[in-house]
Amino acid sequence: MDTDVLIVGGGLSGLSVADQLHQQNQEFVLVEARDRFGGRILSEGSGSSKFDLGPAWFWPGQPRIASLVRRFELNVFEQYASGHMVYEDEQGQILRGRGPASMQGSYRLNNGLQSLVDALVRNLPEKALKIGKAVSKLEQEESLIRATLSDGTELSSRFVVLAAPPRVLASGIQFDPPMPESALRSISGIATWMAGQAKAVAIYDTPFWRDAGLSGDGMSRIGPMVEIHDASPASGGPYAL
Repeated sequence: MDTDVLIVGGGLSGLSVADQLHQQNQEFVLVEARDRFGGRILSEGSGSSKFDLGPAWFWPGQPRIASLVRRFELNVFEQYASGHMVYEDEQGQILRGRGPASMQGSYRLNNGLQSLVDALVRNLPEKALKIGKAVSKLEQEESLIRATLSDGTELSSRFVVLAAPPRVLASGIQFDPPMPESALRSISGIATWMAGQAKAVAIYDTPFWRDAGLSGDGMSRIGPMVEIHDASPASGGPYAL
């Protein structure tokens, strides 16, 4: 047996499971198909700041995130929300003063949410982390589960934690014995949160929307940009939407 627990997926969920196992001195191996950790969390740099190309916010009432942020002493700031929100209705009419910014009261991290991912990775044993390797097959062998990776490597474990979107698992991993058809249909039908969305960050030298009394929030019932938010760092520039 190579490890006690095999974790498939190195996004925030998989890293959190690995972190908890590590704190309990349990053996694990975490396998991530991409060449980086974080999954849909990705913060890219421009100038002296980093901007979230994936998830960016968390809210009061999310104790697990708050606990990790405190533990790793990450710097938190409140989402900018001063000024009017701009709203475009179905007829293309532009309205202001339709209420507060939609993300008002939420929090972000200096240097992006990636800083939480990086803190988790730094806290885990390097030998237990494998990137750039997808799990292609999971095979039950008596009391063990054998995993075949995309490079042909095999790992055996007592338990497997699947920490990736269910649809990805259903289409990307061969299960032996096969998963029951009803279970396969079920996980194939689970929508992946925000899978149908795309995000772009536009960077500016000055926050012209703030100077115009706007919060940076924009909503449109026509599109193509249906939702816009201030994505600037806590202080200084560059600034972003």
